Amino acid sequence: MLVKTIRLTDKGQITLPVEALRAMNAGKGTEFLLIQEGERMVIVKASAVGKALLEEFGGWEALAAPAFADLWDNDEDEVWDHV
Repeated sequence: MLVKTIRLTDKGQITLPVEALRAMNAGKGTEFLLIQEGERMVIVKASAVGKALLEEFGGWEALAAPAFADLWDNDEDEVWDHV
Protein backbone atom coordinates (compact mmCIF):
# COMPACT_ATOMS: atom_id res chain seq x y z
CA MET A 1 0.00 0.00 0.00
CA LEU A 2 1.24 3.46 -0.88
CA VAL A 3 0.32 6.48 1.23
CA LYS A 4 1.30 9.90 -0.11
CA THR A 5 0.13 13.47 0.34
CA ILE A 6 -0.93 15.24 -2.84
CA ARG A 7 -2.02 18.85 -3.30
CA LEU A 8 -4.69 20.50 -5.37
CA THR A 9 -3.35 23.20 -7.71
CA ASP A 10 -5.03 26.53 -8.35
CA LYS A 11 -6.36 24.99 -11.60
CA GLY A 12 -8.08 22.19 -9.65
CA GLN A 13 -5.58 19.53 -10.71
CA ILE A 14 -3.72 16.86 -8.77
CA THR A 15 -0.68 14.84 -9.77
CA LEU A 16 -0.74 11.15 -9.00
CA PRO A 17 2.52 9.71 -7.67
CA VAL A 18 4.53 7.94 -10.36
CA GLU A 19 5.07 4.98 -8.02
CA ALA A 20 1.31 4.42 -7.85
CA LEU A 21 0.91 4.73 -11.62
CA ARG A 22 3.74 2.27 -12.27
CA ALA A 23 2.28 -0.21 -9.78
CA MET A 24 -1.01 -0.05 -11.72
CA ASN A 25 0.79 -0.37 -15.08
CA ALA A 26 -0.81 2.93 -16.09
CA GLY A 27 0.62 5.02 -18.89
CA LYS A 28 -0.37 7.85 -21.17
CA GLY A 29 -4.01 7.47 -22.19
CA THR A 30 -4.97 5.17 -19.33
CA GLU A 31 -8.54 5.88 -18.28
CA PHE A 32 -9.57 6.04 -14.63
CA LEU A 33 -12.89 6.24 -12.83
CA LEU A 34 -13.23 8.69 -9.98
CA ILE A 35 -15.78 7.67 -7.38
CA GLN A 36 -16.69 10.40 -4.89
CA GLU A 37 -18.92 10.14 -1.87
CA GLY A 38 -18.89 12.79 0.81
CA GLU A 39 -15.31 13.54 1.83
CA ARG A 40 -13.94 10.42 0.16
CA MET A 41 -12.62 9.87 -3.40
CA VAL A 42 -11.38 6.65 -4.93
CA ILE A 43 -9.53 6.51 -8.26
CA VAL A 44 -9.73 3.17 -10.05
CA LYS A 45 -8.26 2.06 -13.36
CA ALA A 46 -11.29 1.80 -15.67
CA SER A 47 -10.21 -1.52 -17.20
CA ALA A 48 -10.00 -3.05 -13.73
CA VAL A 49 -13.63 -2.17 -13.07
CA GLY A 50 -14.77 -3.89 -16.26
CA LYS A 51 -12.82 -7.04 -15.39
CA ALA A 52 -14.19 -7.05 -11.85
CA LEU A 53 -17.77 -6.73 -13.11
CA LEU A 54 -17.30 -9.59 -15.54
CA GLU A 55 -15.83 -11.77 -12.82
CA GLU A 56 -18.63 -10.87 -10.43
CA PHE A 57 -21.61 -11.04 -12.79
CA GLY A 58 -20.35 -12.85 -15.91
CA GLY A 59 -21.98 -16.13 -14.95
CA TRP A 60 -25.40 -14.52 -14.69
CA GLU A 61 -25.53 -13.94 -18.43
CA ALA A 62 -25.52 -17.67 -19.15
CA LEU A 63 -28.22 -18.25 -16.56
CA ALA A 64 -30.40 -15.36 -17.74
CA ALA A 65 -30.19 -16.02 -21.49
CA PRO A 66 -32.82 -18.81 -21.58
CA ALA A 67 -35.24 -16.72 -19.50
CA PHE A 68 -34.86 -13.73 -21.82
CA ALA A 69 -35.22 -15.94 -24.88
CA ASP A 70 -38.56 -17.21 -23.56
CA LEU A 71 -39.72 -13.64 -22.99
CA TRP A 72 -38.54 -12.18 -26.31
CA ASP A 73 -39.00 -15.06 -28.73
CA ASN A 74 -42.76 -15.17 -29.11
CA ASP A 75 -45.26 -14.55 -31.89
CA GLU A 76 -46.68 -11.41 -30.27
CA ASP A 77 -43.32 -9.64 -30.42
CA GLU A 78 -42.64 -10.47 -34.08
CA VAL A 79 -44.66 -7.40 -35.07
CA TRP A 80 -41.65 -5.29 -34.03
CA ASP A 81 -39.45 -7.03 -36.62
CA HIS A 82 -41.28 -5.10 -39.36
CA VAL A 83 -41.20 -1.61 -37.85
